Amino acid sequence: MSLAQHALALSVRQVDAVTALIAEMRPPLDPPGRPQCALFLTIAEQFDATVCLARANLLTHGAVHVRAMIEATADLFMLGLRDNHVRRMQYEEANGAKRFYERMLESHQLTAANRKMIGANLVECLARYSPLHEEFKKDKLYEVEKFTATGLPEFIGLYSMLCSFVHNDLTALSLRHQRDTPGMIFRAPLDDGIAFLILQAAQHAMVRSAESIGEIAWFPPGHFEQHIDTMHRLYQELVDSRPLQRAETPA
Repeated sequence: MSLAQHALALSVRQVDAVTALIAEMRPPLDPPGRPQCALFLTIAEQFDATVCLARANLLTHGAVHVRAMIEATADLFMLGLRDNHVRRMQYEEANGAKRFYERMLESHQLTAANRKMIGANLVECLARYSPLHEEFKKDKLYEVEKFTATGLPEFIGLYSMLCSFVHNDLTALSLRHQRDTPGMIFRAPLDDGIAFLILQAAQHAMVRSAESIGEIAWFPPGHFEQHIDTMHRLYQELVDSRPLQRAETPA
């Protein structure tokens, strides 16, 4: 079994472990715990999607989900760290909706009825956006700053690497379809080391987010500890399976 196959087998077991944890999770009804649990469920779904893509030999596309997992993990931690992070997330949502409506209205192909409907939606969106913009316009928070603020600096380098797959840059396209051949490749097997790195990043985000959920959601006494111990064991087995590169000792 190759390193990547071993990592995938452990990731499949990790999906089962987090699914068992979720089955016993009872989320709170109010923020910030409620959106934290929603983020955790999304992270778990993205992890499952990554494993499904890996099994289909499409793991470089799974990297898109892993990047989103890392972003969601940082937001989950930020919600517990800063009282205004729910409003910041509302601002980011309203800002995205505003841009969408404004760009739609730039189209010359809209019918009068559609233009009127989108214009009304924009007015409603601006009512939500404007007060939030006043609160956060001078306090932009970048992803790297979230990783630092939440004690997740190990994600900074991984996040940059995963962004190349998300944006389909030339290096990512070459890795997927070109390699060293004159032709092009469809569903090219991924290098063991890169496949391992993507799956390790996915498991790391999954485990870190799960660690925090025990203090947010309710679990039957002692059950959370059992589930998280299983997840830790699987992740540690994954980390331990990667061979260390040692420099040769001079003769």
